Amino acid sequence: MSAVLMTLLTIVAILLIIIVLLQNSKGGGLDSSFGNVNQLGGVAQSTETIEKATWTLAGLIGFLSLLTAMYSAPSSPTVESGIEQTGAVDLSTPIAPLDIPE
Repeated sequence: MSAVLMTLLTIVAILLIIIVLLQNSKGGGLDSSFGNVNQLGGVAQSTETIEKATWTLAGLIGFLSLLTAMYSAPSSPTVESGIEQTGAVDLSTPIAPLDIPE
C-alpha cells in the first residue's frame, strides 16, 4: 500500500510542477501564448482554472503525504535500550577516573 501511495504522490508532484511552470507571476504564462483568442473561455477563465488546479494538487500532496506517513509508520518501537530489556542498570564494572595532564 505504501508503494502505491508513493507512486501517486510522485505523479501528483510532477503534475504540480507542470502546472506551476505554466503560470507566470507577471501575468503572462499560458494565457499570453494564446494572443487575442478569447472565444474559448478567455484569459480570466484559464487563469482561474490553473489556479484551482494548483491548489487542488497542493492539497492532494498534503493528504497523500499524511496517508503515506500513517501507513509506513512502525506500529511498535524496534530499538530498545538495555534498561528496557533487563529492567536494571549494570553497575558492577568500576569506572576509573580520567587522568588530566597539568
